Amino acid sequence: MHEMSVEQYNQGWDSKWDDMKKYGPMSRHIRRNITRLIRPLAFTSVLDVGCGQGSFLQELRAEFPQIKPYGTDISPSAVELARKKVPGGAFWVLDATKEHLPERFDLIVCSEVLEHIPDDLGALRHIAAMTGKYLVISTVQGRMRRFEPAQVGHVRNYAPGELVGKVEQSGLRVRRVVEWGFPFYSPLYRDFLDMTNSQGTTGAFGPGRKLLSQLIYGLFLLNSSRRGDEIFVLAERAD
Repeated sequence: MHEMSVEQYNQGWDSKWDDMKKYGPMSRHIRRNITRLIRPLAFTSVLDVGCGQGSFLQELRAEFPQIKPYGTDISPSAVELARKKVPGGAFWVLDATKEHLPERFDLIVCSEVLEHIPDDLGALRHIAAMTGKYLVISTVQGRMRRFEPAQVGHVRNYAPGELVGKVEQSGLRVRRVVEWGFPFYSPLYRDFLDMTNSQGTTGAFGPGRKLLSQLIYGLFLLNSSRRGDEIFVLAERAD
């Protein structure tokens, strides 16, 4: 499997992924599903581990104006973008497989990150050390498509039950699991990306691509929330 370097992540955030995160139908649905999971929870401080350019924290603060937003990412370019996008937030360059911040946060979000990390259990243990109340993870499971290792840097797709087991090994207690995406995201959209080598999902989105993204977003509203390759785990401190 192909682990991406920090320089590749920097290049991605500098030139390829910003519009995909803002307008891409899958990115928007991931944020929608995470937001639905956390609405019943009580939290103020929110740390996004692998925050990218900060689009999720920006969206969260619009819905939860009382939150204090924080973020970490392995990419200095991503952290710089996040600081501009989320004024008043605090952001750090951090490799979660090697270290963690000394603080604990009410809510930690780790979205579309663990599938890129060879030592995911090590990262989860560092994330658990920063978790004050709740952790929400989103990642991908099921069959690995051919484009994923080279194009997006996946080192794994989780097997059924694998992520829950690792979260529990990190010392947290799993409270809820949501599987989402059947059939229009998985298998149909994932197979389409495989056939096209994920072309057309990166770079600047003009009016045509924004319209197509909106149409696909609407189609994805018909996906099942009980079955699919996208998995969301809500966990909490066990003590």
